[in-house]
Amino acid sequence: MKISPAQITFNEQGTPTSSEFDDVYFSNNEGQAETSYVFLEGNVLFSRWRTFQYEHFCIGETGFGTGLNFFCVADLFLRFKAQYPNSPLKHLHFISTEKYPIPFAQLPDVLATMSTFPAFPENWQRDWLAQYPESVEGVHRIHFHPFITVDIHYNDASEAFSSLYCPHNKLVDAWFLDGFAPSKNSSMWSQSLFDSMAFLSKENCTLATFTAAGFVKRGLVQAGFNIRKQKGFGRKREMIVGDFSTDKQSLNQTNYAHAPYFSRFAMQGLVGASVTASSNKSPMPICVVGNGLAGAISALKLVQLGYEVELIWSGDLPADAASGALIGGFYPQLNAQNNIASRIQLTSFLYAKRFYDELNLISPFEHSWCGALQLGFNDNTKIRLDKLANKQLWPESIAHPLSPEQASEKAKVDIPYPCLFMPLAGWISPVSLVNACINTAKQYKNFALTSNTQLLDYAVHSSTTGNNHGFSGVTLRLQNAHGESEKQAASLVICAGSGSQPLLAPLVPLRVTRGQVEWVKSTGTLSKLNTLLCHKGYLSPALNGLHALGSTYVKEDTSCEVREEETQQNFALHAQSLQQTNWAHELTSLASAPSNSARAGIRCSSPDHIPVVGAVPNKLQLHELKDLYKALPVHHYCVPSIDKNVYVLSGLGSRGLTTAPLMAEILVSEMLGRPLPLPSDLLDALSPNRFIVRSLIRREPLVKSE
Repeated sequence: MKISPAQITFNEQGTPTSSEFDDVYFSNNEGQAETSYVFLEGNVLFSRWRTFQYEHFCIGETGFGTGLNFFCVADLFLRFKAQYPNSPLKHLHFISTEKYPIPFAQLPDVLATMSTFPAFPENWQRDWLAQYPESVEGVHRIHFHPFITVDIHYNDASEAFSSLYCPHNKLVDAWFLDGFAPSKNSSMWSQSLFDSMAFLSKENCTLATFTAAGFVKRGLVQAGFNIRKQKGFGRKREMIVGDFSTDKQSLNQTNYAHAPYFSRFAMQGLVGASVTASSNKSPMPICVVGNGLAGAISALKLVQLGYEVELIWSGDLPADAASGALIGGFYPQLNAQNNIASRIQLTSFLYAKRFYDELNLISPFEHSWCGALQLGFNDNTKIRLDKLANKQLWPESIAHPLSPEQASEKAKVDIPYPCLFMPLAGWISPVSLVNACINTAKQYKNFALTSNTQLLDYAVHSSTTGNNHGFSGVTLRLQNAHGESEKQAASLVICAGSGSQPLLAPLVPLRVTRGQVEWVKSTGTLSKLNTLLCHKGYLSPALNGLHALGSTYVKEDTSCEVREEETQQNFALHAQSLQQTNWAHELTSLASAPSNSARAGIRCSSPDHIPVVGAVPNKLQLHELKDLYKALPVHHYCVPSIDKNVYVLSGLGSRGLTTAPLMAEILVSEMLGRPLPLPSDLLDALSPNRFIVRSLIRREPLVKSE
């Protein structure tokens, strides 16, 4: 859902000012000095980092504004890393909220009001502009630097922080309690915000804020913070700093309790997979199984973070299964309702676009951000597109309606239908993309490839189990041309698409669907096509003289043989959807052209058509959660058993290009115990054990007969 942008003006000193709140974003001519004094020194950051013994440090902030606080702390962190390169602290995670984001058109002028940051690369402003989020409600994860990640929640601060997933060992190490002055923006400085901050705070978490307002102080104390006043910045008499102790948690925090049966787990076994210069022992790898989009992107992310990774797959070449299409459409599946599926789609799409743009700078792959047109080719689709347009859920940069004349101009061919145009969308060659990920990963010494090898089964071990000599991890049972073998791994990530089904059934009931796509030679009017066309199927602009035309859907069919009857189905579908164009006859005349070719692949999806991401559930959950149907308060239920150090990323269906990058980011973040890039309700919808939970609540079989 789109949100209202800030109304920005600049005062006589050139400082950005909010018209909504009649307040400056930072002090005139002293913004960076104020941030340093209030937030960096108020939280004693540099000193704490010198003795910090954990891998990542998390800062929570209310009010992202111009980003000044973030830029200042990012600069400080990069200077810290340069001075202490061997520190256990490797990564800074910054979580902020913003209800009224700076309009992109004004962002260059806003950034120009800031001085230079010594540790930043010279082109940092250009890079920030390239990644700046669209004005859409939700979480926007930006990888500002290999050492620094920022999550910007476009939402009310209290709502955003109450929706965060909080692990058992809590989340936040320091708070920047910012935003406009309490006298001008009192709704933000609420008790619900203070309570959710306390719920997320680690033991000895600190906070700092420029204000010393009495109700702010009292609210923080009520939530469980130890508060004290100190000299304020410049002419301000006082400011507040404090810390948190878990033995003072407010009773109000029970409102933020998360259902334990949807808990996500930080993975302890990754210690054995990390690459350390001081270690003489070869680390056990993380084994990622699958050579499609999910596997290649997951492996790349782990390799870039310094972990030993082995990518294993059963075929000969990368992307030789469902990800082997010549061209795939890249666009979100938008709904007139702002529901869970639509939110996952849009958040995934925006993250994927940033990921692909960054990857293309390193390893170029075949793609085009040519935009996509959803065609209102019959009465039903016109009604649907009208609903999408009339609700105005998204800014024009995401989707907006076009008349037939406007659509024809975009597509460069006759489009006699009203359309919904998605400017950021386009097409990607999945094969080229997968190879770009693998080629990028090959630049790291901690990456290995093993092809023509199938995962038959796995066994989970812990240091207290059996006679495994202290081994804690996963044993993989593999098969190749030479027979069966075993391999020990720190962890296992199953990204094998349709090959995941036998490994995870029946606890994760994945489904397979055959799909056939046609490749049509570019001739005549078709050669002019300039955008992706979407109806019941899709038609792409040309790549290397060929258009992609598809696709069929045949449930529970695993044959990859090309079928003439499905070729005819594809052409008939397009003939029906495009029949009012003046070039439809040209396309149908190509149905039997000898230059055509086709390819069939097997997609993997879930029963609810939402991806599956996270720790693999253990069958003990069927007993542990057997009373779910009683609908008791959530604290009556346990944290259920999982196959420790075994993870799955699957069920992407036909939307892998849209969802794979963010799903891989969720997976890796969960494995490392880092903040997760979606709110709790969306993470629960993606949980691999959601099918167990539903079956026990409804008292229905886990796997229904078709």
